[in-house]
Parts: sequence; C-alpha cells; structure tokens
Amino acid sequence: MDDTTTVNGGPQSVLLEAFAKLTAKEAAELLALVKAGAARKGFTYQRHGGAIETIHLMLLPTFFTDPQVAYLHGVSRAVKRGVDAVWREYFNDPELRKLLPFGPVEFGWLKELKPAGPEGTEPVWYRLDAHAHMKEERWRDALSVFEINACAVGGIHYSPVAEQLFSEIILPFLRPHLPELPPMRKNPDLRDMLRGLMEHHAAAIGRKTLTVAFSEDTTLEEGITEGPYIVEYLKKSGVNAFLVDPREFYVKEDDLYCKDGPVDIVYRNFELDDMIEMEENGDDIRGLKFAFSNNRVISSLAGDFDHKSMWEVLGGGRFDRYFSKEDAAVFKKHLLWTSVVYERKAVGPGGLEVDLVPFISKNRESLVMKPNRLCGGYGVTIGRNATPGEWDSLIAEALKEEREWVVQSFNAPERAVFPLFEDDRLVFEPHNIVYGFSSTSEGTGILGRVSKENVVNVAQQGGMMPVVRV
Repeated sequence: MDDTTTVNGGPQSVLLEAFAKLTAKEAAELLALVKAGAARKGFTYQRHGGAIETIHLMLLPTFFTDPQVAYLHGVSRAVKRGVDAVWREYFNDPELRKLLPFGPVEFGWLKELKPAGPEGTEPVWYRLDAHAHMKEERWRDALSVFEINACAVGGIHYSPVAEQLFSEIILPFLRPHLPELPPMRKNPDLRDMLRGLMEHHAAAIGRKTLTVAFSEDTTLEEGITEGPYIVEYLKKSGVNAFLVDPREFYVKEDDLYCKDGPVDIVYRNFELDDMIEMEENGDDIRGLKFAFSNNRVISSLAGDFDHKSMWEVLGGGRFDRYFSKEDAAVFKKHLLWTSVVYERKAVGPGGLEVDLVPFISKNRESLVMKPNRLCGGYGVTIGRNATPGEWDSLIAEALKEEREWVVQSFNAPERAVFPLFEDDRLVFEPHNIVYGFSSTSEGTGILGRVSKENVVNVAQQGGMMPVVRV
C-alpha cells in the first residue's frame, strides 16, 4: 500500500501543523513528558520474560463525531445480539458446531456450566476490531469489521489513559502553536462502561451488593498489565474490587468466596482453554466452575464463541433464521467475508458458490489467512504480502488442521500521517490504523491502534492513539 492512501483532515491537520512548528528541543521535551506520564498511569505492556515497557503512544489523536459513534453503537449491538442467538442455538444445531469447533473437554465444560437462567441475562464484555474510514463522505459504507474479541479483552484501561495523556500533556504543550480548535469532549470511559455492565448484571441475577473480583492468572509473565489499574479505578469509583488468581475462588455456604469474603461478580481475563489447563495441572478451580454455572462471570462462556469463524455464521446467510432481518443486513454489510478452510463448496465474497480451496489459491491478493482462535495478530498472513508458493503452502497446512483456519477478504486499513521523534528530530510518517469498538446498552467506547506494519496489534510492537469526540 502506498502513501497515496494516507488521509489527514480537519482537526488532525491543524494539530500536524502545530507539531511541525516544534523545535527539536521542544519535541524531545514533549516525548519525555508523554513517556513519564505513560509509565505513571500504567500505559504499559509486559513482554516475554517479564520486562515491562511503556506502550508507544501516537502524539496525534483521531476524531469521531456523535452521529458516527451512534452508528457504530448500532452495529456493535447487532453483533452482540447475533452472538447471543448463536450461543442459545449452539447445542441444538450440528451445523453451528462444525463452524465453531471446540475440543471434547471444552465442549463438556460448555454443556456442564451453561447457566439455566432466562435468555438475555448472560453478560459479555467484547470489542469489535474494524477498519473505519471516518473522514470519507461514505464512511458508513467503508466500515468493515474483521473480528470480535469477547474474553480477556485488552484496552479497558489503555483507551481512556491514551485520551488522558493527550488532553493533559500533549494538547496543553501544543497550545502556543494552535489556533482555536472545535470543541472536544471525552469518549465514554471503558472502565465506567464495564462498571455499569457489572452493576446491571448483579441486579439482574438478584445480587444485593457489588463486590467484584478481577481475575487473571497472576503467574503469567507476558501480556497486558491493565488488571491492577482497573481494580484501582473501580475502588476509587466506590466498587469493592480486588485482583484475584482464578485458583483462589472457593464455595462456602452455597456462595462464591475469595479472600475470606463473598464475591458477587467475577471479571475474567482468561479463556476457556486456560481454565482447562489449570484443572489438568491439578489446580482446584471448583469455585470458578461454581461462578460460571451460577452466571456470575463476565464474560460468560458465550465469550469463548469469539472464533474468527463467527463471521461466517453471522454473515454467510445460512443461519439467518436465528437473526432479525435488520441484524442480518448489518452483518452482510459490515462483517468481512470469512470462511472456515476445508475442502468444500462455500459461498464466496460475491454471494456465489465457489470451490473453496481453488478459490483461495487463485485469489491470494484479495485474501487473508488467520488461525481461527488465536489472538494478538499471531499467525495472520496477508495474501498480497506472500509469494504464490508461500500461500499454497499455508493452504496445505490449513487443510491438515481442518477447521482451525479461516480465510477472510482483505480490506485496506485507514492510513494517516503521524509525528514521530527519531534520531533527535521530529519526522512525519504514515501508519495503518485499526479501531476497536466496545459497547454496552449504555454506549460505545473506542480504542485506536496504530502500526507501520500491516498487522496492527500491540502484541506485535504496534502503538496506540488517543480517540477524541468532536
């Protein structure tokens, strides 16, 4: 992709002009302030081996308008309804089980721990990852969502902190070089949105209090570092919250306990296969199982249905009977065409039936191959970046691991110019942008991720950018 696709406009262009006026000394001073602020606020990531580093924050934000966010909210809630419908029908429909495969042990967990409560009371905290071109006149048509993350979702702390770093450090530093900007205001804080979801769900299942256990595997030495900061934020907002390892839960007097007290809601920062591994290693996770079977966990086990192949289920047309006509239309418009890779006939991107494997081989430059259930950008291959031989080898490998890979339409991300401090000077370079939309019934928060590379992910050394509402 060349730089002709790079787009800046509106307030971003005004800010770029202000950055261009900074001296090298001023730019270095600003960068030092941002890095110090990032470290102080926990804008950090733990690399393999335990080293903690600050996440690279882009100095330039992106801007969304209220009508745009309202539209994104509608799309996000439609996807949530779709996933809910799939979760309800999964055990009754063998075709769904083919496209959303679980191992035998996982399947047993799903059946054993599925709560018996009324439909619509199982909470999922999720993020839709998308390419959005909000500066284009036809931005609605350009929106393409390529996957859902619905458990162990990153960004709850990072997104509002990125916005704070911009408003508290970057913008005041630039003020001497800026004309009047349009009025700006905060996006919904993802931490407040999560607290609202917890409060609503606790009330829905009859809990009279709100004690929250933010649960993650405390023995891990790689990944996001948000947990303690989210807990601290919840405490400051009046919630009785604490960080806990999943192996610390236990059942007492037919209630869930941890740290000598009852727990109302568990937020889990791990996946189903992580829990199974703990149990196979001899860890006692009976308390955690109790929490799931009593519908006390966010995300519920419905969150583990965040396979890449969910897009074939939602947008492929075969299961439209489970969705409203309006939601099915949203899926077909905004979810990128996706197909599970195995020898078969399938509906292609144009709606016509294709012989899938020859189609994938022939259309390399317009496709992407992904592991069905990995996250963090691992294993993603963009066809136009691979040789024909490499592509066919990847197809052969995917066929050996039937239903473990998906193929998806390639959609070019938005590109914009960002200021960077390199070799003691400020330079301006184009980057790819990916957005993440997290929604509850009360609103939508936005995460911005940026990279020079085609696969945009913090785990792959990408950065983040502030998102501001105008």
